[in-house]
Amino acid sequence: MDTMKLDDFDFIDFGSSKGGCIEFAKARLGGVRGLGIDIDPKKVKAMRDNGYDCLRDDITASGLSSKSVRFVMMSHILEHLPSLESVQEVISEAARLARDFLFIQGPYFDADNLLEKLGFRFFWSKWTGHRCHLTTSQLRDVLLRLQLSDHWMFVRQPVVDSSDPSIHPLGSPVNSLEYNPEIHPPKPLCTFSPPVFKEMVCYVRLRPMPKEAWEEILRARRGCQPLDTDASDKGL
Repeated sequence: MDTMKLDDFDFIDFGSSKGGCIEFAKARLGGVRGLGIDIDPKKVKAMRDNGYDCLRDDITASGLSSKSVRFVMMSHILEHLPSLESVQEVISEAARLARDFLFIQGPYFDADNLLEKLGFRFFWSKWTGHRCHLTTSQLRDVLLRLQLSDHWMFVRQPVVDSSDPSIHPLGSPVNSLEYNPEIHPPKPLCTFSPPVFKEMVCYVRLRPMPKEAWEEILRARRGCQPLDTDASDKGL
């Protein structure tokens, strides 16, 4: 594991890539200086080459001190893990490192079954790199097992019909990107009612915070709508 002084950082980004999550956290979550963590030396080098601080370490069991940062981000990383057990290990480690909250976002795999029945899929639902199709109910179960009951879930980026380029017919090749009628099988036009969504977002509060401050954090990712049925009881 690399060595790095943690005192200068107030948040951590698990599974860093190009620095976009670092910039989002600084712009919308009140972050000042973020530290990326990734096990892949190529990604660590890319982050550093782009001017970001990044540490090569295992996000399931890092060597970092407990409660060393305000918050931990996990953006589009959990779906790359091999199992729900690995997801639980990563979230547990994030909760160990953070004092205030966790930010989680990823594909909305809840839509997979409905789309399949209609003959469609999101293109990222057939990526070999997406080994864990984590649904919101599975994520909620993991959080409850970890005694992280103070959480809020949202969905964003609605898709109202099959004309959206993120939607493929089931016969499209694995690891395809956005739909291209010149290279992918034809797809009929179908309206999704209610709409499906591209992304889920989850916030986990780790300690009591002033109501206004917490609601500002919940508004960080724009374009969200609550998934929780008891959202009104949580101050939304």
